[in-house]
Amino acid sequence: MRAIGTSVLNLVGGLDKVFIVPPFQRNYDWSYEQCDELFYDIEKAYKTNTTHYLGNVVYYMGKNSGASFNELILVDGQQRITTILLLLCAIRDFYKKEDLRINSRYLINDTDIEKFRIKLKQTSYDNDAFSAVIDGRNLQEIDQQSNVIKNYKRFLTLLKESEVEPQNIYDAIQKLEIVDVNLEISDDLSKVQTVFEKINSTGKKLQPSDLIRNYLLLASTSIEQEKLYNNYWIKLEQQLGNDNISKFAKYYLITKIYEDVVNDNIYKSFKDYFDTNKSPHVEVLNDMLKYSEFYSWIVANKCPDEKINIILEILNLLKTDDLYPLYLVLFEKLYNSNKDELYKIMNLLSDFMLRYRIVSPSGGGGALRSTIYGLVEKIQGEIIELNYDNILFELSNSPTPASRFPSDEEFKNQLKNSVYIAYARALLYKMELIEKNNIPVKLNKITIEHLMPQTRTKWWVDYLGGEDETNRIYNTYLNCIGNLAPISGSYNSKNSNKPWEEKVENLKNVQFVITSSVAFYKTWKESDIQKRNEEISSRACREIVGPLKREREYESREASNDFEDGIYSLSDIVTPMSGTTLENMIYDGKEYSVTKWCELLPLVCEILYDIDPTILNTATIDNTIHKATSKQRYNEKDPILSNISSYLITPIKLKNANIYVEGCLSSDRTRYYVKQILDLYGLADRFQICVRE
Repeated sequence: MRAIGTSVLNLVGGLDKVFIVPPFQRNYDWSYEQCDELFYDIEKAYKTNTTHYLGNVVYYMGKNSGASFNELILVDGQQRITTILLLLCAIRDFYKKEDLRINSRYLINDTDIEKFRIKLKQTSYDNDAFSAVIDGRNLQEIDQQSNVIKNYKRFLTLLKESEVEPQNIYDAIQKLEIVDVNLEISDDLSKVQTVFEKINSTGKKLQPSDLIRNYLLLASTSIEQEKLYNNYWIKLEQQLGNDNISKFAKYYLITKIYEDVVNDNIYKSFKDYFDTNKSPHVEVLNDMLKYSEFYSWIVANKCPDEKINIILEILNLLKTDDLYPLYLVLFEKLYNSNKDELYKIMNLLSDFMLRYRIVSPSGGGGALRSTIYGLVEKIQGEIIELNYDNILFELSNSPTPASRFPSDEEFKNQLKNSVYIAYARALLYKMELIEKNNIPVKLNKITIEHLMPQTRTKWWVDYLGGEDETNRIYNTYLNCIGNLAPISGSYNSKNSNKPWEEKVENLKNVQFVITSSVAFYKTWKESDIQKRNEEISSRACREIVGPLKREREYESREASNDFEDGIYSLSDIVTPMSGTTLENMIYDGKEYSVTKWCELLPLVCEILYDIDPTILNTATIDNTIHKATSKQRYNEKDPILSNISSYLITPIKLKNANIYVEGCLSSDRTRYYVKQILDLYGLADRFQICVRE
């Protein structure tokens, strides 16, 4: 490797030289802010007569270098070189003086060989726009959203606004210093990749998509590399847009490894997986290109099949990104072979997610992702046959309560209590769709009307019985499903706060059956809301598919020194759980609501007492379960179970027995004593708890 200090124009200038931006480099993406900063640094260099360090430019000599021209393959610095050349073009076009000789010195070589004519050859993505600027062609025919075009025009604006003459800006560019780094290696692309990754490990990070492109375009020759870029990668970029490739790569990878990938680790996980499997890069690119079309449909609601697309709109409104790997697999396996089955499964998933989002059985997405990725593994590994019935069975038998398919009871109770408006919009739209089979209004044009309005006017306060009664009714019913109805833009929002008699007249004409049917209500008081609440929530339970009866026990995690969200057996007193949140307890497949650690011991004791009261009574009388050393409240070691409340710091009485249990315990000590009591019954392995951070 050779490194020397020089100016950027010394590097770019001179005869018989062409810089190549290789396919593994990211597209040109400098922002206005970066261009402005560079321009102001150049102005400052002129005003203070000082130099400005621009950074390193790293390259190696290409195989086409020879007597006629030298190819310099850029490994680092292409963004800065491109920007400097765009600024030179702007000075040329703004100043309009030929004696600067900007073209012949820095932009264009004197040759008829097209590939050597322009001194900087861009990637295919930017080449048309960059060539047009260099050649001074009409830019109206070029994509105006191109960063090349936008930044060229930005420099024209900055030159116009600057107090410094363009000639002086041009002279000051000579004061931009770089380190000219020639790697002095042959056209060995594996070595280049190593250098590229090391450069990325310091300074500004590249996107995972940039590194993945570099990795997948690694080939034995630059010609083969160019073929991979043109045949596959450029099509990926056209399909998805460069900004979306990193996310797509993450979800695509999950369809292979069946586990979550953190955003900071996308590239490493991607490279590790395909290196381990020795997958030919052309096969990976071909596979990614196939999946990318489905991904573009999924994220943008652009599936050519209208029925499936409506379901995608509902799923995306419900924020179901965690399910994207599953959608990709379903589309890949079914779209071209069995669209009817694909529609049925996607429709089922929309029902599952409607229930899951509205009930919200988990405080986070980890449990859901784990269940969905496990389902992807079973489909990809052909552990289950891909059909509607098997997907319904797997969703109904989730490994953890936190990812469960909510029951009718849970679903109905939450609907009657309160529903997040976006989820209500998805639910009511789908219920209307089931009734009419065709809705002439797009989901994104539908809003949700509060029948009892959100704004409490004097009329509504008087109508509902005064301030206190109105406050109670509002706190209880404002966002319940019975008080919500879908409307479209044609409904005048000014009607929202009107008296009921006027409001209901307008609602009669709303095109949604589920809304216009409100016209049957002559009044809209508490009893009316309760009636519709029951009607809509019951109907939702019928129309939005629910789970099958469970046939599997929830899975427990093995005891570990590290904690992860999930299900643990109460026989496990090793895994640290201090500071965690208890979500529920499971005994023989039945879930018990318990959200505080102090509630766990009484609940377990009540269940055990019903099983066999003698064992628990004997343990209480004999003080079998006690603290290790403390004797502050009892003549022996202080008890955990007692018939006398004063022996305990925080006594909690069992609902079904004259026994008190200690409520002043840490999570670890709670688990320790619970296990001791369960061991008396020999049932420790049949009790589980769901815990999360």
